[in-house]
Amino acid sequence: MDARLLEKLNSFLALEKKLRTANNEAQIARIACTDSQLLLAFDACLFFSGAGLKLSAASNVSSVDATSSEAQRWRRLVSENLHNTKNSYPLQLEIAGTCNPSDPDQQNTSLFLTLLPLDGGSDILGCLAFVRAKRMSEQELEVLQELGAAVRQSLLALRGVKHFSFRRFFTRRPLVTAAVIAAICLIPVRQSVLAPATLSAIEPRIVSARTDGVIREINIPPNASVQDGQLLFTLEDAEVSAEIDRVEQEIALYTERLRMTRQYNFQQASAGHKLAEAEADLAIRTLDLAFQRTQLDKTRIRAPAAGVAIYTDPAEWIGRRIRAGEKVMEIVQPAARQIQIDLPTNDAITLPQSAPAVFYAESDPLSPIEGELHYHSLLTSEGENLPASYRLLATIQQDQPQVRINTRGHARVYGARVPLIYYLLRRPLASARRWIGV
Repeated sequence: MDARLLEKLNSFLALEKKLRTANNEAQIARIACTDSQLLLAFDACLFFSGAGLKLSAASNVSSVDATSSEAQRWRRLVSENLHNTKNSYPLQLEIAGTCNPSDPDQQNTSLFLTLLPLDGGSDILGCLAFVRAKRMSEQELEVLQELGAAVRQSLLALRGVKHFSFRRFFTRRPLVTAAVIAAICLIPVRQSVLAPATLSAIEPRIVSARTDGVIREINIPPNASVQDGQLLFTLEDAEVSAEIDRVEQEIALYTERLRMTRQYNFQQASAGHKLAEAEADLAIRTLDLAFQRTQLDKTRIRAPAAGVAIYTDPAEWIGRRIRAGEKVMEIVQPAARQIQIDLPTNDAITLPQSAPAVFYAESDPLSPIEGELHYHSLLTSEGENLPASYRLLATIQQDQPQVRINTRGHARVYGARVPLIYYLLRRPLASARRWIGV
């Protein structure tokens, strides 16, 4: 075998080895432009990458400026003639009055430009452009085709033959991309909002004191089941008991006085007015006793209905002075409960009648309770550590018995269907409106 041919074969094998071990597209471009000089004689080699034909490498230079006027001139020349490579592959063009990229000072020189597109099947991987002073021979064109096949194979192996790039898709099909984005933005989705919520009782019976006093004893533990009329707690009754004892003693005294007056009335008829006075005094003391016994009964607070008594630690109440009407505990029915939602005004959305709601308890978030709104307050209220909120009440449709009453959590309330773009931009638009002041 000819030594010169063997040398070129070894150079081609070494070039293929370098292309196989390249780590990125830029390295492949530099190898294709620089090491191909051992196989072909040319003045300059340019590598244009991607379907956009961006100049990424050139022979005999370490880096290129793809935004320079010279690079843009060559890119424009390649893109204008690249479609002609379908009829002739590779394509050789004679260029007159164009400067040599390897020698910009040399003007008006006739050059030959050889284009070797790198076809990746569904798209263009890039293009190799060779500039020289004379045409390439048939043998050189065959070597050039083998070189292009090696570079194309390296690029495909690097990015994957079936690799899909959204960036290339969007770049090549802008109208389709815009239509797809517009269609996605118009997809109707159900608007929803998340708000603090509590699993509250329906119409709880409030237990309060009927008179001012100090709680002496609580007769039931917290969360105990009670019956109608059962004693719940007792107020201090020392003063009332003492007053009852005094009135009872006075009644005994006036009873004896009435007896004596009646006996005296039989002896003297003129003593009738004393009998009437004694009877009136006894009647007053009897009414006073009834009043004091009523006051004593008010110190015994009993259950207004059967259910479960809910209140805090008994130690917080025993010895505490309360006023008449002050709430001490509640009597609730554990099965009669609803979802109480405090919807902040900043998150208020349009809610239809019977809007669905889902309650997630903090203690058991994997057991959602489904409900349906039946009340929407038109007034706002501010609770502890809560902003101004609307009160919402939802009837439970699918309950979870293991979740206890008065459990706190969050509820997601679902509103009407709106376009996806509105669902995503509602909060940003509201924030922007507040900042701009519109």
